Amino acid sequence: MGLKPAKRPFQIAIIGGGIAGLSTALFLHHFCPPGSIKINIYEQAEQYREIGAGINLGVNATKLLHQIGLGDQINAIAGSKDGVFFTLRRWDNSEEITTIYSNDSGKIRQAAVSRAELLQILLDAIESRRAARLHTRKKCQSVTNTKSGVKITFTDHTTSTSYLLIASDGIHSPIRNQYLPDTPPIYSGKIVYRGLLPFSSLPTPWPIQSYHVMWIGPNKHLLVYPISQGDSQTLNFVGCITTPEPALGDLKESWSATCPRAELERDFGDCDGIVKELIGLLPESVSKWKINDREAAGGWVFEGGRVVLVGDAGHPMVPHQSAGAGQAVEDGFIIGRAMAGFLETRDQKMKGGLREWMRLYEKVRMPRANKVQETSRGAGYLYQMQAESMEGKSYDECVPILRDTVQERMKWIWEEELEGVFEKERERLVGELMESEQGRGGLEGCFCM
Repeated sequence: MGLKPAKRPFQIAIIGGGIAGLSTALFLHHFCPPGSIKINIYEQAEQYREIGAGINLGVNATKLLHQIGLGDQINAIAGSKDGVFFTLRRWDNSEEITTIYSNDSGKIRQAAVSRAELLQILLDAIESRRAARLHTRKKCQSVTNTKSGVKITFTDHTTSTSYLLIASDGIHSPIRNQYLPDTPPIYSGKIVYRGLLPFSSLPTPWPIQSYHVMWIGPNKHLLVYPISQGDSQTLNFVGCITTPEPALGDLKESWSATCPRAELERDFGDCDGIVKELIGLLPESVSKWKINDREAAGGWVFEGGRVVLVGDAGHPMVPHQSAGAGQAVEDGFIIGRAMAGFLETRDQKMKGGLREWMRLYEKVRMPRANKVQETSRGAGYLYQMQAESMEGKSYDECVPILRDTVQERMKWIWEEELEGVFEKERERLVGELMESEQGRGGLEGCFCM
């Protein structure tokens, strides 16, 4: 008997080579059988790089990255290991309001990291594991569903066709705009200033119990946290203030936009001395941009499961819960598990297809990501004493409300058992597919798309 011809690898295209796209590729490579998939990642820039300074990964994300062998490397670049998420302080005198702890457990812990260093870990893993082929200078212009797959047209007039297209190309995703044209970015009402402070420049001794500090003021809040280790250890500085949109002028949502430090000094000039000292240590020019998000999408899966949104393409969110990157990691994890489930049932020749498994991804992830998106907005109001429960109250009257609210606010994000939710939905779907097979009298027939 002759050998059966080997199945061709299932072709997957990922548009966008940031944290969402690269982590998704690694989860797909980890969970799918060797040789069963072929991944191409298309990045519009000339090189794979992250703009911006630091991000915070909660334990909900780091425990998933531990599963694919990256946890120790991420811990090694984390800026602090003191178990503090943030200690909240008054803006005018740095008096402690409360301290939120990060729910660390052994090696599974919060990681405040440099975006660039995290991206390099992901890139190195992709290259060493041969998880995907990396392309640069490939900006997606449009996608078209064809009989042979999803055809991607790039702005350089080249094309590529894949069975599955994963859009991880950010809040301004042209793929999202193609399928959801009525959900443009929305100004959140807040702008942000950002900068970096080398640890060698910081006041000594440091006057607060932790380097993870958030100062809470009326209509403004400011936070710092450490990223990196060794000689490159740096304090990430973020100042956020409510600003009416007409006052923004031509300010854009761009990490490359800057302003004179004097603007930051003006907006936070009523803060405590330590805050003003830190601002004075920043360069003369600091980053400044408007914070946008979008309304929740009605769906992330299109073209019968062939086109899927992940990360900010699906659920862009304001940064006030430090949860956006973690949600992108969760997307990649569930996409990887769902794709493995699809390949398994395909090989068993069950009725069903890619659409059912990508809908499972959407069913598991969308309610949670949309809730994080909504509560991130709420956190911005809470940290600036603008929450509905604070209306008409003085700052001092708002402090106990803040203290009582924030302690439990992050736990559901960190503690929800994502794998358990996925397993429940996977078992339900497989059961439905098996019942469908029994109803039609066998397992004849196969699907590949």
